[in-house]
Amino acid sequence: MARTSILNPNQLTQRAWPQTAFLIMLENMQMSTLMSENNDMPIVIDRTLQGRPGDQVIFELDMPLSSAGGTDDSDIEGKEEAMSFFNFPVTIHERNHGVRSSGKMTDKRAAIKIRSKATFALARWMAEQVENDLIWGLSGLGNQNTFAGEGTSSILTINEKAPSSNRIFFGGQTIAGVVIEETSDSLIGDAGGTDPENYLFGTRIIRILKTRAQLAFPKFKPIRIGGKKYYVMLIHPLQTIALANETGAAGWAQIQQNANVRGLGNPLFTREERGVGERMFDGIVGIWDDVILLESERIETRVAGEVFDDSATATNILDAGIVDGTYRVARGLLMGAQAGVIGWGQPWKRLERNFDYFRKPGTATDSIYAVSKVRFRDPGAGQNTNTAQEDYGVFAFDTAVEEA
Repeated sequence: MARTSILNPNQLTQRAWPQTAFLIMLENMQMSTLMSENNDMPIVIDRTLQGRPGDQVIFELDMPLSSAGGTDDSDIEGKEEAMSFFNFPVTIHERNHGVRSSGKMTDKRAAIKIRSKATFALARWMAEQVENDLIWGLSGLGNQNTFAGEGTSSILTINEKAPSSNRIFFGGQTIAGVVIEETSDSLIGDAGGTDPENYLFGTRIIRILKTRAQLAFPKFKPIRIGGKKYYVMLIHPLQTIALANETGAAGWAQIQQNANVRGLGNPLFTREERGVGERMFDGIVGIWDDVILLESERIETRVAGEVFDDSATATNILDAGIVDGTYRVARGLLMGAQAGVIGWGQPWKRLERNFDYFRKPGTATDSIYAVSKVRFRDPGAGQNTNTAQEDYGVFAFDTAVEEA
């Protein structure tokens, strides 16, 4: 039977989600601790379009003045410098899902009540979708883990942007700390055998990426915790293992020493929650050179024949040496403040409807939002070119990992 896309309002009741649903969603999101409505964390929350029409919000960046200015008795008039404002658009889209009971006998046979469990199931689903979108968007991937621009997904909540040319690192290091950097993913482990073990993750890679973030233009803005400046790095669990296996004086033992400073008193580890000290960041591995390392199983990996970026470019295809079951390539992320944004047009809403003469209850949810890495555009002298610049606060890095 065909169904119209416009539902009768007499059969659709919209209610605010109970607070427990939001708590469930946040508790299931590692990235929630990296979000802020200010500009001081890696993920900026924007609510500009909530309660008003429009499907796009434009962010702006004031570029610093570059002139050296004048000197003794020099004229200012006629020598003023034109200010420059970069822009960054984010377009929002709808996301929805629902569950429905098969009927009274389904509820009768088991203790599980489909209707009462729906809130919790959908709250967990919300967390999964938003967190996946954030990781994929920051990694330069497309909707539903495609490559940016692939265009095969009907889901559009990620504003897709592949990593810009100077915000991606291909390569790695040996466990002894010897670094090899390549120009593409296809060259990682391409010598066969154990060659991927020359491209592992380690402290030398952390230092290289931090330095590039500091020297970038615009410079990556660190986050501030306890009066200190830090960058945040998301790594795959297999990258954590490589880090733990690193040898030498600059290896894992030193990381552990830095991370355990003052134990639970370390502000990087704790926050006050109902008067009790709890971990501020889930999945924290340690701190190295003022880079907070967080482990996430959502960090994406690929094997031989697969790609992170456009498959039409041969150098994006992983070499046969990245043998599935033995090795993979993981795309980690180094982030400063304002690395990404999540823009809300409508928060998650609860939708309920009874089908088949009120015998089969259904519960659904929908929202309007978008996530994107931040990449400003230069409007140019004529204010109409809008040339994309480099990724603003996120650096992707592809290193080999050994399967556990």
